[in-house]
Amino acid sequence: MRTPSLPSHPLAKPGTNHNPQKPLPAELSITPITASTLPAYRRLITLLLPIRYPDKFYEDSIANPTPSSLALCALWHETPRPGKRKLESLNDEMPSSTPATTEPEAKVIGGIQCRLEPLPCPPSTIPTCLISPLPQQQPHNLYIQTLAILSPYRSLGIATAILDAIISTTLTYYPCQNINVKEIYAHVWEANEEALEWYIKRGFEVEGEMVEGYYTKLRPSGARIVRRVVGVVDWVDAGGGWERKREESRDGVEREAEREVIGKARDGGG
Repeated sequence: MRTPSLPSHPLAKPGTNHNPQKPLPAELSITPITASTLPAYRRLITLLLPIRYPDKFYEDSIANPTPSSLALCALWHETPRPGKRKLESLNDEMPSSTPATTEPEAKVIGGIQCRLEPLPCPPSTIPTCLISPLPQQQPHNLYIQTLAILSPYRSLGIATAILDAIISTTLTYYPCQNINVKEIYAHVWEANEEALEWYIKRGFEVEGEMVEGYYTKLRPSGARIVRRVVGVVDWVDAGGGWERKREESRDGVEREAEREVIGKARDGGG
């Protein structure tokens, strides 16, 4: 069965950046990770992050997008591409052997990899089948596993762009899979004040409790959790405004059906 590809999204969106965002370089593109860019992506993650990820983590990064793995990489092209600064589609039909770019000089300068984590659904006193035959959306959080940019490129807004891109991708694609993303969160090394400040500027809040011993190879070894709620701006930036309104309309129909079922039960009617 054919899975619809995700639409492309312009990179220069303020979805998670609450500060004015500078124009992105014409040399930049953001694409899915493929077999051709995987070795460079793996070297980048190994170089910049203190966690050693297993082979399966990297294998998942080039697989078809699933809730357990959503990954994008930032490419730097020697030749500016003013007409192509947008996110390539995460396409379920894209073979892993397809090159990420048609230009051999493109360099992997950053990457992001996330997973969707299901949240427990609140218990319902009325069976879903009595309320509506429509499928129910399951709440999830989006967990940022890795987010890394090579140091010479960190002042160009690329980290914000790639984070915006993965959020936009997730909100565009996964409502069709009956997944409702509620929050975004990540672990940050307690001593990395620069990273904590970066997340705070983009609407994240730092939780008070320290996760002791999270980074076993670092001293100090603790981690802070940064978290923010997925809001209306995210849905608008993802082009999901209409879909969101449609879901809210559907929820209203379901609530009305629920009230009708309760009323009939009280009246003894059928």
